[in-house]
This record gives sequence, C-alpha cells and structure tokens, in this order.
Amino acid sequence: MERLENEQNTVKILRKYLIILFAISALSTNAQFIEFGGGLGTMNYSGDLVRGYSFSTTSLAGTGFYRMNFSEILTVKLALTIGKVKGSETPIDAFAVQRNHSFNSTILEVSSVFEYHFLNFKTEGAEVNYSPYIFGGIGFINFNDVPDNEDVGKIQPVIPLGAGFKYLIQKKYTLGFEIGARKTFFDYLDGIADGDQTIKDYQYGNPKDNDWYFFTGLSFSITLFNVPCPFPYRPNQSILSR
Repeated sequence: MERLENEQNTVKILRKYLIILFAISALSTNAQFIEFGGGLGTMNYSGDLVRGYSFSTTSLAGTGFYRMNFSEILTVKLALTIGKVKGSETPIDAFAVQRNHSFNSTILEVSSVFEYHFLNFKTEGAEVNYSPYIFGGIGFINFNDVPDNEDVGKIQPVIPLGAGFKYLIQKKYTLGFEIGARKTFFDYLDGIADGDQTIKDYQYGNPKDNDWYFFTGLSFSITLFNVPCPFPYRPNQSILSR
C-alpha cells in the first residue's frame, strides 16, 4: 500500500514537471533560435556491486533533445534518454562469492538542464566556433529492477550534472560530446536493498550510499532560426468590399 502511494505521489510530481517543461517550450518562440538533435552513447553504473566509473558496466544508450538558446552562453535542454545499466559481482572475497548478485535494468530518463558555455561561439562575429560547457538540472527516471520487498516506486528523481564540448559547423549544425553523472536518491538501482538481508549482509562500504549512473555520448543537432515576417499581413480591402 505504501509503495503504491509513493508511486502515485511521484507520478503527480512528474506530471507537474512535464507541464513546466511544456510551458518553457512554449516560451522558447521568443528565443533567438532553437535546436533539435539526438545522439548515441553509453551508460555506466556505480553502486553496491561496482564502485566508481567502470568500463565493465558499459551499455549502449541513446538520446533525443530539444534545446533553447536564450543567450550566447546560456541554453536549456529538454531530453529523453534511454539505455541500460548493468553490474555483476566481483568475486574478490568469500562474501562476494556468497552474494553472487547481478542485474540488468532498462532506464528511461526525462530531464531538463541548464547549459553554461564558457565561450561565445554562435553569434555573428564570434571569434571561435567551439566552446566547452557545464550543465546541471533535474530529471526523472523509470527503471525496472525494483526489489519486490521494498516500498519504492519505479519512477524516481535524479540530478544530472556534467560537462561537454560543442563544435559549430556553418552556424547551423552542432557536434557535441558530453559526459555526465546522474545522482539518485535511492539505493535500489542494482536491485540490492536493505530489506533483502540475504544480500545486504554482504554489503561493501557504506550501505547508506545511494546509487549513481553515467551517460557519455556524441550528439548532432540542427539549429532552426526564427525568421520574423518583415511586413504585417493586411487583407486586400478592395476585394473584401466587393
């Protein structure tokens, strides 16, 4: 019952979050220009089975995004990302052999982040056509490896943060590379939970550490410039008077 209530509350928050995203998107028509794009990359997991960034947990991931450029240095990106996170026991001692746990979970992420560029690279007269940047924001994920004996919903908030590099081609196309971490607020991404004593008894490190995952990828986007109409529309009065 408690788990159901938690999921319902999270869904309500997600619904409000999506409404805010659509409102921001509607306001973007007043921005200088907007971008549509996508990319491919990898996801990696860090948690009870694997500590820190490890290539052993690499899985393929993809993303699509809508970016709004509000100034020469500040943009907002709305993104939908899907990928897998996985991990398996490293038998470094008898405890790890006894636990012998592994998981493979699909993640669907909806996020919005602010991107801050260190160089002016898009406006007319810019001296360079590239810039490093940093980003941070908020997102929600849906994952499918929730322990049955835990009161935790499949939809959870995350904090995306990281850095990247953009390269502009002919003022219209942008190539990008970024690496980002996602901070979660739960310890169930890998399916290992406090309530599962047959596994948690063999926990490495601090059992209260929350899980993390990472997204690293290449992207390509197309800029759509707003082209204002130079003359207001006026109907032909002589035709209307006939």
